[in-house]
Amino acid sequence: MCKLMIIDDDPLERKALRIILKRKFLNLKIGKDAKNGTEAIQFIHQFKPDIILMDIELPGTNHLNLQREITKTLPQSKIIINTSVEDFTYAQAALRSGVLNYLIKPTRPAQIERAVDKAIKAINQVSLLDSISSKRATSSKEAIHSILNYIHNNYNQPLTLSAIAEHAHLNPQYLSRYFKETVGMTFTMYVTHLRIEQSKKLLMHSNKSITQIALEVGYPDPAYFSKVFDKHVKCSPYKFKQTHYNTV
Repeated sequence: MCKLMIIDDDPLERKALRIILKRKFLNLKIGKDAKNGTEAIQFIHQFKPDIILMDIELPGTNHLNLQREITKTLPQSKIIINTSVEDFTYAQAALRSGVLNYLIKPTRPAQIERAVDKAIKAINQVSLLDSISSKRATSSKEAIHSILNYIHNNYNQPLTLSAIAEHAHLNPQYLSRYFKETVGMTFTMYVTHLRIEQSKKLLMHSNKSITQIALEVGYPDPAYFSKVFDKHVKCSPYKFKQTHYNTV
């Protein structure tokens, strides 16, 4: 679970940001807000956030010094600046120095959501890369567990790599490579194998029609289901049911 901290001297702004983030990101832990640089440094050391959503107009605070202190304390953290300061030169310099996003107030909820989602994806991608490079099997299994769990709970629904990547806050291309390396087969192969195995169980142990079974395992077109089934099992669903119905 990623941790986020809000730094802004406007209490209404802090409250609005918290509402937006809690509504969109159920697995995001939002720590104590800071209204100035002194509180920000104190809370950063205590909470150690992964993401800092900050204004640069803070009373009695040099925002450049604050940003340097954040980077020094938490070099892997992602900083999102949310400010009313429209300074293109400073914005470019901030982005070059490692700031992930530079947003200009008033910001729309969708802008905040996109920026935080981008930060979560970047953090998760680094985390999973570390897991793979360390070659710790247990860590890899834990990293893939939530993805596999999602697939097993939703195989009867339309499933795409993009949808799974969005669920896991990962880049689709990265997830495709990581999935194959960890599971040993591509995402498409895994979903197809799971659906065919579930359909075989239903064919053997239920009175449901082939059309019903096709729908229950994620194939709205029974003809296409039969084609995929025949390719993998080397016989039609009808023939399989005739041969194996009620076998244990």
